[in-house]
Amino acid sequence: MATCLIFAAWFASGAVMLFQPFPSLPHAAQMTLQAPVRLADVTVAPGRAAAAVPGAETLRLVQRAGRPAYLVGGGEALSTIDAQTGAPLPPLTPAQALAEARRVFGPAATVAGPFGYDQWVVHNRFDPARPFYRLDANDAAGTQLYLSARSGELLQRTTWSARAWNWPGAVLHWVYMTPLRKDWRAWDSSVWWLSLVCMLVAIAGTVLGVVRMLAARRLRPPRISFYRRRWLRWHHLLGLGSAVFVLGWIFSGWLSMDHGRLFSRGTATDVQARRYAGCSLADALQRVNPTILAGANLREIGFTPLACTPVLTRYSGDGRADRVDGAGHIIDEAAMRGLVQRAALAGWPGAAHVRIDPIDPSATDALAEGWPASAWRVRLDARGRPDLVVDGDTGRLLTVMDSSRAAYAWVYYALHTGNVPGLTTRPVLRRTLLLLPLTAGFLFSITGVVLGWQRLRRAGGVTAFRP
Repeated sequence: MATCLIFAAWFASGAVMLFQPFPSLPHAAQMTLQAPVRLADVTVAPGRAAAAVPGAETLRLVQRAGRPAYLVGGGEALSTIDAQTGAPLPPLTPAQALAEARRVFGPAATVAGPFGYDQWVVHNRFDPARPFYRLDANDAAGTQLYLSARSGELLQRTTWSARAWNWPGAVLHWVYMTPLRKDWRAWDSSVWWLSLVCMLVAIAGTVLGVVRMLAARRLRPPRISFYRRRWLRWHHLLGLGSAVFVLGWIFSGWLSMDHGRLFSRGTATDVQARRYAGCSLADALQRVNPTILAGANLREIGFTPLACTPVLTRYSGDGRADRVDGAGHIIDEAAMRGLVQRAALAGWPGAAHVRIDPIDPSATDALAEGWPASAWRVRLDARGRPDLVVDGDTGRLLTVMDSSRAAYAWVYYALHTGNVPGLTTRPVLRRTLLLLPLTAGFLFSITGVVLGWQRLRRAGGVTAFRP
């Protein structure tokens, strides 16, 4: 009964997720909301900001509460450096958050917070940006934005409709309840074991169902099921009809919680990452002068060391990006490909040739990994070397696509979501094809709950389980 209830919830919530994904704020949309960076106010060189934080790995320049600021990332920490003075900046105050809310939404906006966790920013990717303020537009759509008190960035957006549908959708499906999900290790272990137990129960039930079917086939005349009671017969027939899908879907759902247990995580080693960068972030930015940080309507500038060459990626208000080097010269696509090639050969030596191809955003592995449309696949011709996937806008390494990671995209993502060639670009057909077995699996699970309940009632409760 317990596992059938869980199965029913997973099938129903999976159907909801076909139409309503978990809320997000894409980077392009984020850029339209961010305030333009006042580059004329920047007096601190990027290299100085990077050197101020030991082990700095990432650096971005944004407008934060009315003044330009560097966001320096290292490990799981995020530091904020004033781009005018070089001093560390404290978290935003409620007054600063309210000013940001009114800049985006107008005078009717209100603010809640600061707080560490909320249902819609519970994912661990938000950890470096905590705490958050919630900015309420108080409009008919119930629009809410989440403002990082640390970085000053708008990182999440929800509406009343998205929140309402996600409770019976993604929150239920992923067991995303805040008290559990905010502890990544506890959530990871709990859902992994829960999925494993449910999968083993499904396997046992399938074996039993097939054994009973084979027994019925030996009757004269042969039958598919010898059960005559309505609920037993429906449970047996639905189980036989949906067994392959149920087992495949539950197995692939269990693999969604793999996180490196059986398959590769798709990440570079520390040594490979250092060789790919060519030098530390601070060293690469030493010769970058703040006077080259020019441009109109820029919402963010990212700094990436690539083969020890500083790549400055500038994002405008419409989300488009261009690149310049440390001297302010434009890095066109040919030059960027050359830098990526040098970096890849340094990080994974031994290849004589490198081929760089654009990524099809509708490809199964691209959807599974969440690669942006600007991603490139770097193919090394050396035996045993993986493909590398990098962001063509920044040069940042996204995924080390070895054979294990490539298999994971198919065994987990394609099997679980139906995003396979021929269906990824036909969402209506894909949803229809998935809704049919999801409905069968849901009905099958409900019949199991009813049968269990009837058994308990007839046997007088828990005495049904006494030997």
